[in-house]
Amino acid sequence: MKKQSEERIEQVDAAEIINLVCELIRIESHQEKEGHEKEVAEFLKNFFEAEGIEVELQEVIDGRANVIARLRGNDTAPALLLNGHTDTVPPYGMKDAFRPKVEDGKIYGRGSVDMKGALAAMAYALVSIKRSGISLKGDVVFAATIGEENYSPGAFHLLNSGLKADYAIVGEATEMQVGVAHKGVVWGEAVFKGKAVHGSVPDKGINAIYKATKWIGKVMDEYIPKLDEKEHPLLGKPTINIGEIHGGTRPVIVPDECIVKFEQRLLPDEKEEEIIKDLQALIDELAKTDEDMDGTVNELPVFRGVPHRALEADPDSLIVKELCRSYEREFGETTQVIGLQYWTDGALLNEIPGIQTVVCGPGNIEQAHSSGEFISIEQLLAAYRMYLNTADSICLKGR
Repeated sequence: MKKQSEERIEQVDAAEIINLVCELIRIESHQEKEGHEKEVAEFLKNFFEAEGIEVELQEVIDGRANVIARLRGNDTAPALLLNGHTDTVPPYGMKDAFRPKVEDGKIYGRGSVDMKGALAAMAYALVSIKRSGISLKGDVVFAATIGEENYSPGAFHLLNSGLKADYAIVGEATEMQVGVAHKGVVWGEAVFKGKAVHGSVPDKGINAIYKATKWIGKVMDEYIPKLDEKEHPLLGKPTINIGEIHGGTRPVIVPDECIVKFEQRLLPDEKEEEIIKDLQALIDELAKTDEDMDGTVNELPVFRGVPHRALEADPDSLIVKELCRSYEREFGETTQVIGLQYWTDGALLNEIPGIQTVVCGPGNIEQAHSSGEFISIEQLLAAYRMYLNTADSICLKGR
């Protein structure tokens, strides 16, 4: 009988991991598919059951379910959560999107990099531990969540489900570098009211478009320069983009309404409600010298109540140190933590009390949603080994 300190996790054959990625790609799991992710969730449940791993489907909405698999420890070490999403974007212009092709060291297919490759690597990390028969000190949990490509109901449900973990890895593509921060996002609109009259007597009306342009000018001249004064060491500056303007009905009518829609990318210390308040304050200031200024800034419900705040983890946390060590062993070079310009479910998971969440996944984000989406097998297998080594260090050895 081996002593606990001498136990080692045996690695699975690479062909098994590659085959699982291909099987997952074959199962359509996007918003245009009836049932969305239902089939892939059932597939993963059956996969874990066949390996003797505890698994459940956690229904979220309309029969769509998160997949939660767990290897239980004895609670003497931290718990590790491995997370990815089961949905993909639709095929769009991708030829043979759901017929995986393995060629030149790459696996092609919709979802290969975003993010069924990471799911396969995470799943086999659990399988390796289970097959090795090792007794864990801390839990290793696999959570495949629904709907990340839309508004993330799966991760939001997981956050509020009572699940506990000390560390989490979200497998979005980072080429296995350790992402400790990313920006948040808020969408909003400024609605300006005016008074409609015939265009021949514009002085008798109130032009809502003119009111909107005053506010836009103030955003450009005052608000954006203030944003430029803020800077995060990994993420840079917060940004705002005015992306849509709708106003008026005909050139012969003074417009009585103008709607301006915007998006702002948030730094970790910024909250949606503060942004809305600051932009409203610009209108209120204009109203001091313009009695006809009538405008209201609101947050748009595009995320259906699911907050999309920024992520920031402690760069000195154990999960970061272990992943960086594993990266250096895997690739033979030192690495630094990085910031990401795209949003992930990690921001939601990081709101679980007491957790530290990072983003670390195989492949290049530029491949996500592309018509030639692929994941390199080198990156896929590196992800598997890094997830396994991290689970070994945290949940087996209890560092």
